[in-house]
Amino acid sequence: MDDKLRKYILSALILILIVSVVFIYKDKFFTEGEKIFKIGIIVDQDVQIPNAEGFKNKMAELGYIEGKNIAYIFKNPQSKQDLRDKYLEEIINSKPDLIVAASTIIATNLKKKNLDTPVIFMDVGTLSGVIENPLVPESNITGVYGGFVDFTGKRLELLKTIEPNIKKVIISPEKNFPSYKDFMGSLKEASGRLNIEVVEIPTNDAKDFISRLPEIVNKKNGDAFLYFTGPNNTPVDQLDKKKIVDQLIKEKLPAINHNMEVGANIGVLASYGNYRSEIGEEAALLADQIIKGALVKNVPVVLIKTLSLELNLKTAQKIGVSISKPILDRANKIY
Repeated sequence: MDDKLRKYILSALILILIVSVVFIYKDKFFTEGEKIFKIGIIVDQDVQIPNAEGFKNKMAELGYIEGKNIAYIFKNPQSKQDLRDKYLEEIINSKPDLIVAASTIIATNLKKKNLDTPVIFMDVGTLSGVIENPLVPESNITGVYGGFVDFTGKRLELLKTIEPNIKKVIISPEKNFPSYKDFMGSLKEASGRLNIEVVEIPTNDAKDFISRLPEIVNKKNGDAFLYFTGPNNTPVDQLDKKKIVDQLIKEKLPAINHNMEVGANIGVLASYGNYRSEIGEEAALLADQIIKGALVKNVPVVLIKTLSLELNLKTAQKIGVSISKPILDRANKIY
């Protein structure tokens, strides 16, 4: 074999080796310089975890792969105010590219801070105190609004349709919660129209509500119960959630919850609202726009107008309520 042929074969082998190495390690070669975006996600308690899961799943569909081009900092203060403040500061101090808040209280606090970091909210009970102009967001904050509070009156109307004999509805709101005023406004408009008396028994937090449950949720106070759109009616402990359902059934009170994740599926007669995972998915679409360079003021708030209805027939039987076929036909899911 002459030197020329030997050199040719050697060069070919080297080329094959280089191509093989590049092919094997192509991900490392071509992504090593890719920016890893950091996103802080903070929920208020476990019921909002589906928001975060929906957000992350949709982000993955959009090409943001955890550990490759995106990193998440996830915090869950379990509705404890000291941890809300602590975790929020930890996220801010980590200098994320974006903050995602699944909580009315936390979103309100972020609005007050007026951060340079873009903020997306995805589980707020009201826009009051969070944003003034949904079409042209200010203060570097935008998000997805499910209308939990706006549809309070509609939930009462549904409850009245399910059980026409309702004359008095019990509520136990947290009066200092940001959505209280809007909640009461929507409720009073509907109650006046439906000729239903509102029996308001405020509580300070979930612990207070659970400790006074028999005193609040009973047949003497009213004919039905409507959940408040705040954490005081949504305790963290699963056993406490069950205590509420057990008390409602014991007193034979029809009830409706805005939380799809802890409503008819755990024994409440009805739930009417948004699936949090879907709200999280919508928030991911906004995040994608902002990551790609869109200014927050050019990313309008997404308003969710289509709500879902779930019913629990077993509970209906236990409390002696007969649900009409038209209502059953409207339900997205029946337990």
